[in-house]
Amino acid sequence: MPELPELTIPAETTARLEEVRRTFAALRCQAGATADPEQKDRLHRMSAKLLEGGARPLKPGYPQHLTGREIDVLAVVGVGATNSEAAQRLGVSTETVKGYLRTAMHKLQATNRYSAVQSARRFRLIP
Repeated sequence: MPELPELTIPAETTARLEEVRRTFAALRCQAGATADPEQKDRLHRMSAKLLEGGARPLKPGYPQHLTGREIDVLAVVGVGATNSEAAQRLGVSTETVKGYLRTAMHKLQATNRYSAVQSARRFRLIP
């Protein structure tokens, strides 16, 4: 059987994707920090535009949907933030971030934060 060629992603594509992920996380953080409902809605709509095709429904094995704050935490963690950095960006405590991450992991049937982020990306909950 012939060997398959290695899949390579151009550096500019990878850089663009990381930029989209950082922008998405920043918009979600800003939306969480504002008390103005119109501004919050506008920021959520902007972040949703970064999700190509929108969110996919969860598989039948995943009965629960993620809350907005769980998505916020996964978005920030997904760009490499530690729990304490995520807490600072989101304006919550480190323990709150851990709690959101724990419940998101449970809902996504993930065993660690990396697999939770990967699942959220697969379902297009985060870019």
